[in-house]
Amino acid sequence: MVNSSGGVLFSEDFEKGLGKRWEPVKFEGQTEYTVVKEATNSFLKARAVSSASGLGAKVEIPVPAKTTFSWRWKLDKTPPGASDDTKKTFDHAARIFVAFKTTLGPPRTINYVWANKTAVGKTFNHPSSNRARFIVLESGDAKAGQWMSESRDLRADWKSLFGDDDPPNIVSIGLMTDSDGSHATVTGSYDDLKISAP
Repeated sequence: MVNSSGGVLFSEDFEKGLGKRWEPVKFEGQTEYTVVKEATNSFLKARAVSSASGLGAKVEIPVPAKTTFSWRWKLDKTPPGASDDTKKTFDHAARIFVAFKTTLGPPRTINYVWANKTAVGKTFNHPSSNRARFIVLESGDAKAGQWMSESRDLRADWKSLFGDDDPPNIVSIGLMTDSDGSHATVTGSYDDLKISAP
């Protein structure tokens, strides 16, 4: 769903299942993604067993001022033995990414992460690429099992991570639950993804 004149630019509540726009993003093994119904609500549940794969939806969305990205997520636990700074054990039970248009090299991405140990509010780069940058919104197991609601100003986050240039268009929105480095079994759940502009 794309609307360049403002309002809701992207929306996904998984009430109609996993639509065709969601495509696999493969790294190592296959994380299992299924739509689960709980009472009257449906959400996406991801179960990683020593695996690392995600889902991505291709879009073309401009990022005017005050464009917000909101969603809900939860996890059963952070992957035991996982890290936020070491490539070999770089696993996260819940992570959402926004990829921006680029002409050279891999796209620059903002990754919103439920970190293993890094404090909420901190930022870091992926251990193998400074084009993938992370903002910690939740951390550790204190809130495991609880749905947490998040809302972010995409333009402000772009500028804080990548500098003062205006952000290019968003070309992909994705999510990933992985545990290939820690060889753990973890579950992350996602719901009510929405990008909106004034």
